[in-house]
Amino acid sequence: MKNILKNRIYIIILAIFPLKGCNNLLQEDPPSNISLANFYQSEEDALVGLYGAYSNLYGLVSQAPNYGEMVADDMTISPIVPDAFEWDEFTFNSEVTNGLWSQCYSAINRANEVILYTEGIDFEGGRKADIIAEARALRAFYYFHLARAMGGVPLYDSPTVGFDNIYEPRSTEDAVFDFIIQDLQVAADELEPTSPSGRLNSDIANALLARVYLFRNDFQNALAHAETVINSGRYRLLDDYADLFKPENDNSPEHIYQIQYLSGESNNPLPGRYGPRAPSGPYGNSFWAGTTVPGSYAPSAEFIAENPVSYRRSMTIADHYEHIDGVTGIITMQEVYGGSFPYYISKFNDREGELQSGVNYTVFRYADILLIAAEALNETDPNNPKKYEWINRVRERARNGVESDLPDLNALTQDQFRTAVLEERRFELAFENQRAWDLKRRNLFLDKMRAQGKNVEDFMVTFPIPDMQTQLNPNLEQNPGW
Repeated sequence: MKNILKNRIYIIILAIFPLKGCNNLLQEDPPSNISLANFYQSEEDALVGLYGAYSNLYGLVSQAPNYGEMVADDMTISPIVPDAFEWDEFTFNSEVTNGLWSQCYSAINRANEVILYTEGIDFEGGRKADIIAEARALRAFYYFHLARAMGGVPLYDSPTVGFDNIYEPRSTEDAVFDFIIQDLQVAADELEPTSPSGRLNSDIANALLARVYLFRNDFQNALAHAETVINSGRYRLLDDYADLFKPENDNSPEHIYQIQYLSGESNNPLPGRYGPRAPSGPYGNSFWAGTTVPGSYAPSAEFIAENPVSYRRSMTIADHYEHIDGVTGIITMQEVYGGSFPYYISKFNDREGELQSGVNYTVFRYADILLIAAEALNETDPNNPKKYEWINRVRERARNGVESDLPDLNALTQDQFRTAVLEERRFELAFENQRAWDLKRRNLFLDKMRAQGKNVEDFMVTFPIPDMQTQLNPNLEQNPGW
């Protein structure tokens, strides 16, 4: 049975005690801080605050495809329901990031409250240190989302009190990443390697450090933290690629960290966005699922053409499906859409769950760590054959016994391996919201987008600071171009 962040107890607690956090500018009235200080009296109170910081993760999940996939080369809007057009065509304005900003800074403020007030509670020191370290890891996670999207942002290492520290200017991008790394290193050193499902631990902190260092092109440190996870022996690839995305396999040995969902209680909004939504006509809206699904996303023509034949491809995109009634039989996308929508993203099929999907959202899985290690080793020790072992383990699973598909790599130049591992990440992690970040860190983003005919200006490598924030805080400077 899933442990949904301590059996989802934090949802009940938040309903009766909504922790104060910013939705716009990290503002709090002084009375709320007095109340908070009085509230933090026990270990249980500290955990309530911690679960409050976790709760913002759900807001990030719904936004992740726009930032990680829609603005990249593999995913586009559904031709039937073009409800993300502005992302796909880069016509969004400076308000587009307000949701990300609000979610992250609200959570950062909650984490800061936990860090500050837990220190003054009298309970066993080791457990206290763990709660504080966990809050610091969460704070780092949210800051990573902000810095990766917008560059340097204001740094807050304590909760806001009145109007004393709400007008912080932007810190440099380097300073923000140094802050992130410091928090994660504390968590990696302090926390236990395992934890209840949905909670952070030292393995997750090391996985996040590997991703942070990879984004910064610090390959030596990316390799070190990826190897820490690999050498732990606690993770392995599942035998069947398709099993990764089924609700019954949530929190499997391949899933290093997942945000927890439970059908009918806390529903993952993403699977329904990937399924094909039927147009009006003979199939109505009940052919793929029992209810109308949003069907917002579709694989791009480039992804369809460039994804090599393999079992993994067949599990990622599909040009047909079986009618949900189990009687009608196989229906082709050509039959329903007449060629305008030739493939849909089948990777996250939770057709029975429909709009109440209980499949978890995966933040880290073992294949990602293997590919981070392979890429980093290629940059630091290109003649080391270990890089082939790591990448070929991923390819072996992807071909599923068909030896002619995705053969093992060997004898590549350093530059050839760079291309190969980036492409392996593209197809292994397809639609898992990593592609845009991979292109940006490799300085390939603008070329890839322009090759697709997108009107992308140079400054669009980073996202804008929300206009609302620059208007409220006179010390905030907008990213150039926005």
